[in-house]
Amino acid sequence: MRKVVICVLVLSLSLPFADAGELAVPAAVRPPPFTLHGMDGRPHELAEWRGKVVLLNFWASWCSPCQTEIRDLVAWQTRYGPSGLQVVGLGMDDEVKLRNVGRTLGINYPVLLARSPALLASFGNRTGVVPYSVLISRTGEIVFTRAGVIDQNLFDAEVLPLLQ
Repeated sequence: MRKVVICVLVLSLSLPFADAGELAVPAAVRPPPFTLHGMDGRPHELAEWRGKVVLLNFWASWCSPCQTEIRDLVAWQTRYGPSGLQVVGLGMDDEVKLRNVGRTLGINYPVLLARSPALLASFGNRTGVVPYSVLISRTGEIVFTRAGVIDQNLFDAEVLPLLQ
């Protein structure tokens, strides 16, 4: 009986956060380093974008919400790239399929091949849900993560202040 009560208590405390999909990260959390091949055929490191506001976006070709979100990411990269925004797609799929989606949606930011669930987990997503985004400040600290689509309101609240 005691175990049941403890489980119910834990569940009731976690439910308000279950579908929030976002996590404010404590200050000074640095992203894990990585080197991944891009669809441009070259290896890329996160350090390439040091000094920029980086929005890492894990996605897959079969993910309909990802494709919806990519349209906004393309628009934001165009509009806010000159202000220091760098969107970086991390494709969790076969390169040919990712290329097809990239061509169809006009992706205008780097897409890296990140098929490893371990990389996704190292950024705090142990469930493997996509889309999943990680926002990194100009100082190189993770300030926000989100499982699910980033909409305009969330972009305005979390990303825009970092570009000011």
